[in-house]
Amino acid sequence: MNIILIGVQGSGKGTQAKLLSKVLDLPHISSGELFRYHIDNKTELGIIADSYINRGNLVADEYVYDMVEAELKKYPNGFILDGFPRTLPQENFLLEKYKIDYVIWLELDDEESFRRISARFHCEDCLQDYNLIYKKPKVDGICDDCGGKLVQRRDDTPEYILKRQKKFHQKTRKVFQAENPEYKVLEVNCNRSIEDIHNEIVDFIR
Repeated sequence: MNIILIGVQGSGKGTQAKLLSKVLDLPHISSGELFRYHIDNKTELGIIADSYINRGNLVADEYVYDMVEAELKKYPNGFILDGFPRTLPQENFLLEKYKIDYVIWLELDDEESFRRISARFHCEDCLQDYNLIYKKPKVDGICDDCGGKLVQRRDDTPEYILKRQKKFHQKTRKVFQAENPEYKVLEVNCNRSIEDIHNEIVDFIR
């Protein structure tokens, strides 16, 4: 079974994908986490991707394809993919190579998206994630686990959030909009609890 989760930043793609992964016993693949791995480890792909992200742009498709395909090949029995595809050419690439069973659209308005993303921080030492709305540190700006300094990812700052939202509406909003009998589509209202959203997705798939 192959499942795609799509939504504007802050809609909870990663959270829902991880929960779904446990229920369905399928691997969760995040294009964002793949890029961060390559960037942090300064691979050739990471250096190229970082140059795009620094400008607030989407990474060119040719590099995204190489990265995603190399990862998906590891899981011939199915996967849960979030963060890809983000453009119509990427959708076409994916459908040419893989049978997609379910597409989950996580719907969230831009104002709430901005509020959630602006609140995201992580420890610069141990990389533990925090959110000033949902998961606050015990001491402002300090990691509970190792005492490291909490910082924002570069693309979680206001300037980059607005750029990414614009890119989402210009490009990603168009993917998986055409009717296709090969997969089923669910639109989920994400202005609800994590549990309610998860239950609706599971009920739809099962």
